[in-house]
Amino acid sequence: MPMRYLLYLAVLLFALPLFAQKPDYDFVKAEKDSRRLVYGNPDSALVIIKNTLAQSGNLHDTIYGNTYNLYGIYYGMIGKPDSTLYYIKKSLTYLDKYPRNKTRSLMNLAIGYRNRGDYKLSINTLNESIAINTKENNDVGIAIAYGELASNYSYMLDYKKSVNYLLKAAAILKGNKKGTKQVPAINQKLGNTYMAMGNYKFAIDLYRESLKGFKEIGGLKNYYLTHINIAEALIQLKNYKDAEKSLNEAITGLEKFGDKEMIGISYSKIGNLKSKQKNNAKAIKAYKSAIEMLTEVRSSRLIRIAGEYIDLLNAQNDSKKALEVIAGIDKLKLFASANLDDQEVYKNATAATYEATNNDKEAIKAYKHTIAIMDSISASKREEAVRDMQAKFQTELQREKNISLEANNKVLQKNLEADRAKLLLYTIAAIAVLLVILLVLRGYWSRTRLQREALKTVEAEKSMLEQRHLHEQELTNAQREIIEEKQRELTSTALRMANYQDSVAEIVEKCDKGGITKIADVKKELQQLVKQQDYWKQFETRFNNLHPEFGTTLTNRYAKLTKNDIEFCSLLKLNLSNKEIASLLQISHESAITKKYRIKKKMEINDDDEFEKLLMDI
Repeated sequence: MPMRYLLYLAVLLFALPLFAQKPDYDFVKAEKDSRRLVYGNPDSALVIIKNTLAQSGNLHDTIYGNTYNLYGIYYGMIGKPDSTLYYIKKSLTYLDKYPRNKTRSLMNLAIGYRNRGDYKLSINTLNESIAINTKENNDVGIAIAYGELASNYSYMLDYKKSVNYLLKAAAILKGNKKGTKQVPAINQKLGNTYMAMGNYKFAIDLYRESLKGFKEIGGLKNYYLTHINIAEALIQLKNYKDAEKSLNEAITGLEKFGDKEMIGISYSKIGNLKSKQKNNAKAIKAYKSAIEMLTEVRSSRLIRIAGEYIDLLNAQNDSKKALEVIAGIDKLKLFASANLDDQEVYKNATAATYEATNNDKEAIKAYKHTIAIMDSISASKREEAVRDMQAKFQTELQREKNISLEANNKVLQKNLEADRAKLLLYTIAAIAVLLVILLVLRGYWSRTRLQREALKTVEAEKSMLEQRHLHEQELTNAQREIIEEKQRELTSTALRMANYQDSVAEIVEKCDKGGITKIADVKKELQQLVKQQDYWKQFETRFNNLHPEFGTTLTNRYAKLTKNDIEFCSLLKLNLSNKEIASLLQISHESAITKKYRIKKKMEINDDDEFEKLLMDI
């Protein structure tokens, strides 16, 4: 071998270790980059996460803990909740000595539990995170946990708690530079809660603020999820064109993340939208895609969406396909993880399918289950109504106290003015006496006459004040009697509702014991029960006592209004929502909205605010 080749080989062997030596791995930069990418480009984040875990040597616990937490977030982004829970739980095994790192993992663990429908576990985990953040004085961490608690309570239909937690979170983040990136998420969650309560326009405003914020911070996953929420609000407002546009943008964006659950939910909303547009073929196709995707990931959202799909199939008289869907859903055993509203939708749909296929036994079973669910919902709403009534009563008592204090203040002010007037009169009288003594004896008689007139004036003012005080006291007593009368009416109504519930329970008991075996007999019993309970007539009598001129005034002003229209307007005057009116009249929410629209059209009124003001002024 020539000498020069031996020289080249020696140099190569000497340099090889230098080229093979890897530079030091920057763990801080790796974590920062993967955290930035995981919400917008999860696949790129995964490359960094795997590279970090592949590093040799004994790595610090926080590196393992934070990296496995990011691994869990990655699986959350692509819609795999079980893998999310596995890796986040693994991250927690490294973080007991590092509270701030631990709270981040606890937060993500709570989100994983919620996505799986385990709301109780999620709430307990978030409370553990809040306790640690409180001890560490981490206000931003507390605000984030409040936001996640709000999401749980929103899914559980407890919107009052949801709004309270979101307002707490917003108050903490306001003016806090470290919490700026969390504001879009809080706005999004607040929008979700207001949409659930039916305030769609305000929800859309909040969602649009969230879209802008998520785009600025690179939170693309949340950006596309917010488009789904906007679409739902737009559907409720019958803006189908913009709703479909938002859903298509959400699906296109979410496909990059591979999140089959949220893509499936998006398809279900397209199905709902197409169904409202009477395009049943496209609606069925969209629902079918949604069911397939949600079944694959075993999503708890499947229960309501399946109920909507079954209703659509029943409307198309496709009972065979509806039964196939029911069998597939029941096999997954996800019913218990859905909330009460979703369970009611599904059971109503299945009952209608069994009735259409003459399966009376299963139909009765499903209807009984639906009644039990409705009773649970009603009980919850009654408790909330009692709390609201107590709050209103306390407010009314406080208002009376304020009125009384204000009246007392006025009396004291008038007495003070009277005293000043008397002092002035006495001063003038004293000066007059001196002048009379110095000038003429006749001034003495003049001074006496002035004093008599002043005393008469004081006595007259005192008498007037006493009469006014007596009138105000009578008015206060009358208001108190009105409140007591309303309380008695409320008690009476509660007793009648309890009697009505007992009657329904008797019908159910007859079904259980075999006394009633046919749907027609159940229907007959229920119709008989309705005939026995003439609640509307009682309501009409009480309403007319409170507002005797309301119906006459409306009829005189708007001759096109029917008796039913006047009754519907009476409920609106009581400030009831469309949903509450629908429940009272036993009609659908959409029917209540349509009824209100037709009445406005007859009255030639387009603006909701103008319509409500007119009813309240009568």
